Amino acid sequence: MAEQDLDRSAAATPYKLSEARKRGQAAKSADLVSALVFGAAIVFLQIYGWDQVREQFQFDRLLLVSLGHVDQHGWALWSLTRHALTQACLLAMPLLLSIMLAAIAANLLQTGPLLSSHPIKPDWSRLSPATGFKRVLSTRTLFDTMRTLLKLSLLGYVVCGALTALMPQFHQIAGMPSQGFARLLVDDLSAVGLKLTVAMLVIAALDHVYTLREFSRKMRMSQRELRDEHKHREGDPRIRARIRELRRELLKRSRMLSQTRMADVLITNPTHLAVALRYEHGAMTAPVMLGKGRGVMADTMRKIAALHRIPVVESRSLARALYAEVATNASIPEQHYAAVARLMVWVLAMREASRRAAAPEGAVR
Repeated sequence: MAEQDLDRSAAATPYKLSEARKRGQAAKSADLVSALVFGAAIVFLQIYGWDQVREQFQFDRLLLVSLGHVDQHGWALWSLTRHALTQACLLAMPLLLSIMLAAIAANLLQTGPLLSSHPIKPDWSRLSPATGFKRVLSTRTLFDTMRTLLKLSLLGYVVCGALTALMPQFHQIAGMPSQGFARLLVDDLSAVGLKLTVAMLVIAALDHVYTLREFSRKMRMSQRELRDEHKHREGDPRIRARIRELRRELLKRSRMLSQTRMADVLITNPTHLAVALRYEHGAMTAPVMLGKGRGVMADTMRKIAALHRIPVVESRSLARALYAEVATNASIPEQHYAAVARLMVWVLAMREASRRAAAPEGAVR
């Protein structure tokens, strides 16, 4: 069994992936989310950055001018502070909304709509020092550390290259006015940010492919897991076989009850067993058993016989013998011909007498 569990050679089934999603587990690259969020901020800075900075400078100037005419111990100072905070929130709101929408889009692109409370449930194993040391000293942690250092090295190289390309502009800063300096700073930050965004997107694409492969490897299943999942979804084979057997039994009983109404005689035990027989002279070589029942089934057959005016004859020995030896829709054996023949003659005689009694007087003559 242990070898079967270690041999995870089968791909994850849709059912296992669905159960993993319910627990909040899905292939998701954090680098892709970071790259899209950072890229959204840089694009916003590239398009609206200078306008935002200019509005902030204008507001700061008006705020400084207003502070000279405001009583610092009255309600006017509180009103000015509230106005300043409101204006700051309004200026920052477009950038924050852009970042929030980029984060939501990055997650939806990778996992689709995924809501699960399982990750926030308390897991006391995380508080175990032994588990923490194993996680810190594991090969996986070392690999993730090396991968992070490689990413930082690549991003640092890109930033150094972008700043080196801007070196010729630095000697112009001393002779520029403050507004021109601020405009140049915004443009340079946007240019460096765009190059950094491209590098982050490349890293994120590679990390996304790696994350998909790692998640697929983690979700792989052994043959034992496949069998257990099949049993869990479809049920145990023995239970399914028992259910099929019960269905066949119910169908068989239903057919016997429906055939009881066509019987010529019902032989009983008198309460525990019931056997329904039919005989057509000239069409059958021997009487045929249409149905048999025990307990509740026998009681139901007696009710059907009473409803359809079928004669009910009590014969303990014959009912027991026919119930044990004859199958449904089978002819009775030769050793019971004599006993059954006497019953059938009596039944046919009673039927003929009933027919004559019900017929009009002229028809009888």
